[in-house]
Amino acid sequence: MNIYMLDIPECRDFSLVLQTIGKEVIFLKDPVGQQHLFQDASDLLQSLFILPLYLLKDSSQQTALFALAESYEIPILFIYKRSKKLKDPQILPKRTIYESIAIPANSVEVKLKLKALQNISMQLYTARMKERELESISLKVKQNLRVAQNFQQLVLPTSLQKKDIEIQGLFQPSSELSGDLFYWSEVDEGKYGFMIIDVCGKGIHAALISMSIRSLMPGLIKRVKDPTFITKELNKHMGHLFQEYRKESTNAAYFTAFIAYIDTTARLIEYVNNGHPPAIIYSPCNNEVQSLSKGSMPIGLVPDMSIEKGSLHYEAGSRFIIYTDGLSESPSNHTVHRFENIEQEFIENVHLDTSDLLQELLVSRMRHSEINDDICIIAGTLF
Repeated sequence: MNIYMLDIPECRDFSLVLQTIGKEVIFLKDPVGQQHLFQDASDLLQSLFILPLYLLKDSSQQTALFALAESYEIPILFIYKRSKKLKDPQILPKRTIYESIAIPANSVEVKLKLKALQNISMQLYTARMKERELESISLKVKQNLRVAQNFQQLVLPTSLQKKDIEIQGLFQPSSELSGDLFYWSEVDEGKYGFMIIDVCGKGIHAALISMSIRSLMPGLIKRVKDPTFITKELNKHMGHLFQEYRKESTNAAYFTAFIAYIDTTARLIEYVNNGHPPAIIYSPCNNEVQSLSKGSMPIGLVPDMSIEKGSLHYEAGSRFIIYTDGLSESPSNHTVHRFENIEQEFIENVHLDTSDLLQELLVSRMRHSEINDDICIIAGTLF
């Protein structure tokens, strides 16, 4: 430890005691000009300042060294003369640690004070190192989360624009990893399948489940071609995935989903709504709005599910939206839903092109309250 003190009589007398216990002292005649001696100190254990507790008549060097101790958070040992009428010191450190000792002092007293300062310094140094380590870990976690969030967006499908159908999606994740996901694909000429899911909860576990489902989506959509059988396959997948987990935990791992196929030649939609907010389809010919809610409970709750498939024929020019509950739920009160508001906003903005319609729905949600959940929206037009 390097010990620095002012070149004044009180400090010189105290340095003699320090020499008896093997401590070398560096005297500072110009603290500001000599701060290069200690400004590179990387921790609290390398330096110690010794200062008078009370201000001297010419206190410029004393206050300068005091300010440097505060700036670099270097510990201070204050010295003061023994007196029956001690006054409170004019100023004490706020940022750095300190001790005080009356002079003249014997070597035992000095050793104890130095040891006390060293112990406190060691504890603060250890705490600071742990804080830096935690900051480093936190930074790495944030970097990894950003990479994972970017990856989640990369696996989303691009907009589909055909002569018989148009589909676009909007993905607005919360600050955490998302459990929301959507996918669509052309399965045959004039036939399209799409799916949107919302995993219960959010964060890493929800993202892992959603990406597990995402890996199955292309094969299921193109191979199975029936929303009822896809629901059953996904329910089996969740059962196998969490078989051991359910034995050890009462928490259920499940997700809501809306799975649909569109036959543009027959102008027919077949769907299963698995506990998801109802999709909305608007027919401009008769100004009719329909909610698509037939289906089953969320996927993953029970081994055997009762599933009801819904179907409807649509008029040319019909438009639709499907969304996750981040668009409809209020973060302050999860019992409050905006289903009717969303339907009304959809009808009021149904004349907009699809990308503008998606943005308007999101902006309306942002006006309502803060967003703390993932949001996925699919919007499209059936020609």
